[in-house]
Amino acid sequence: MKFVTTLVAIMLCSAGFSQARYTFIEFKDAQKPGIQNDYSFSDKTVSDAIEDKLSKMGYKGKESKGYVMYKGVTLPELGNKSYDLYFKVDRKSKKDKDNSTVNMLISTGNENFVDTSDNMTIGNAKAFLNNLAPSIAAYDLQVQINNQDDAVKKAEKKYKSLQNDAEDLQKKKKHLEQQIDDNIKAQRDQQAELDKQRQLYDALRSRQGNQSAPVPH
Repeated sequence: MKFVTTLVAIMLCSAGFSQARYTFIEFKDAQKPGIQNDYSFSDKTVSDAIEDKLSKMGYKGKESKGYVMYKGVTLPELGNKSYDLYFKVDRKSKKDKDNSTVNMLISTGNENFVDTSDNMTIGNAKAFLNNLAPSIAAYDLQVQINNQDDAVKKAEKKYKSLQNDAEDLQKKKKHLEQQIDDNIKAQRDQQAELDKQRQLYDALRSRQGNQSAPVPH
């Protein structure tokens, strides 16, 4: 069911149902120009997807005042310039864990954030966040596939373990059955020995009785 939901999300995102917007975002107790977009995925999934995308391009994020900052990033989607990108992913609400908002700040350096005076970069940034939606959905699906693969491997391992246990139990059963057969045979042999010893005992007692009888005159 989760796979179906993700596939639907990919189609919806690709169709442009989520549109990025220019707004002012709080950063260090001040309002800074930035871009926002909403996604129908958890904040963790979105954060991990962004990290995955940028890490594959060779960039590593660093915590900065509640944001994750990627320094000196050159993204074809934004243009041929290098920017410091700041991302903060928030859950839509405490109860809504399946929807989140991405806050993105674009700096030319030293926290000089791009605003509408650079309409081209702002427009490119909106397109970047819009195009990020299907990437997040694809990342989420891949995570589910990986998790399911782990679940399959875990189930296979358990199944093989049970098979091995069954083989061991069969060997123990066979050994136990052999012990039972040996015990039954030993009981028969011991019964024969017991009968033999009782006969000898009875014979000796009989001789004893004959010896103690009085001699007739």
